[in-house]
Amino acid sequence: MSRAPGVVRVALPCTGLGRQFRGFEAVTRELHAALRGTPGLALTVYGGGGDLKHGERSVWNLPRDSTGARAAARMAGRGSYFIEQVSFFAGYLPHLLSWRPDVVYFADLNFGNACWHWRRVSGQRFRLVYYNGGPTTRPFTRCDFVQQMTPAHFDAAIARGEARDRMFVLPHGFELPALPRERNVSRDEATRRVFGVPDGKRLLLSVGMLGSTLKRMDVLVDAVASMGDDRPFLVMLGQETAETPALRARVRERLGDGAFLGTWPRERMADAYDAADAFALLSLDEGFGLVYVEAMAAGLPSVAHDNPNTRYILGPQAMLGNTTDPTSTVALVRRALTASASENERRARLAWVRARFGWDMLAPRYAEMFRACAAGRRPEWSDA
Repeated sequence: MSRAPGVVRVALPCTGLGRQFRGFEAVTRELHAALRGTPGLALTVYGGGGDLKHGERSVWNLPRDSTGARAAARMAGRGSYFIEQVSFFAGYLPHLLSWRPDVVYFADLNFGNACWHWRRVSGQRFRLVYYNGGPTTRPFTRCDFVQQMTPAHFDAAIARGEARDRMFVLPHGFELPALPRERNVSRDEATRRVFGVPDGKRLLLSVGMLGSTLKRMDVLVDAVASMGDDRPFLVMLGQETAETPALRARVRERLGDGAFLGTWPRERMADAYDAADAFALLSLDEGFGLVYVEAMAAGLPSVAHDNPNTRYILGPQAMLGNTTDPTSTVALVRRALTASASENERRARLAWVRARFGWDMLAPRYAEMFRACAAGRRPEWSDA
């Protein structure tokens, strides 16, 4: 297939796109939208089927939740997500051969491994750029460049011996408005009724996988339960996991009807943030923490565990502290619930994240990343 001279072709394959909504699914779509029409770049999105948008190409695969993937996983002695990735590569290979990208930008490790092996045996030329959103601590042996989300992850990789000249820090980009969404009392009240929030009760929102190991939602449940009669109504929204039944039982035991736990439509997340009085996510570490930015963009006072990543993302605009200490955690939640909800404060929180993570700021850096990596070098701004 012929190509326009000087145009860098960037493939954006995402195995779960159309069925899952993790960080990389969101980033893939927003990145494509932010860079569409950029001179010298041509981007193509490849997803795994399901709810794909116009212009996104469907790739045959065995989805991780399918009967076929589970059966293949049992036979192979691997997980069904592994099967999804390697089958996606099989479906993607004709596109790789026909479109011949300069850069393959990926987050699914086993898919990337398959691309690396194919390049090795076929001689086809393309650069592999790994989006380390997890983040993984495995050696970066089967890619050309690694995008780290935060300086802390970059420093940790250097400390374990990764090559500096193959990595750079470039955080998530977000489509963020110039001003917070206009208040709508009737809409907020309708959302609160869906959650079952009693009149006059404050709403504390947490968003993430509904479990205890990573998101530590059990710790938040216990903190709210210990706050006494003035405790807020707790709303926890996210994807269910194997840990969700135990978390649901803990909510019933500790909070009774004083909480809502469930999955919420992605397109209505803005309503949930607007209806809340404060936000809390107590993960000890995150690959990045997309929901921190979402909460801040909505103007919410936010609570998070104090670590280098949350300081990088949230800075002085959030309540950071030691959430492994129950007393400290309760104090942080109380501070957030009593923090100013004025329009000026809401704008200040949005302005903080917009200046750091808005696409209008980051899109030129992503464009330079792709051009530089296609040429076999780190982006110029990575050495600044």
